[in-house]
Amino acid sequence: MASLDQTLQVFRVLLDAEQPVDIGEAEEAIWAYLSSVSGLSAQTAALEMLRRETTALDGVSPFMPRLMDDLGRHKKRLSEKSAA
Repeated sequence: MASLDQTLQVFRVLLDAEQPVDIGEAEEAIWAYLSSVSGLSAQTAALEMLRRETTALDGVSPFMPRLMDDLGRHKKRLSEKSAA
């Protein structure tokens, strides 16, 4: 389980890294954050907050597009679950 602040801290470290980073670290942080939220609607809202806060981080990092793509995949996954 992870809070929004803890997840954003992981993202900051990944975005600041000089070496290329593995998307797996971000993926683990996203899952830990979402697993701390109960219910599909609440997870969708939490993910949207995470996406909004992430866009305010270092946008010049070469990792940012990969991170935003990963967040987008989670948004799509949650959308598909809510439509089922």
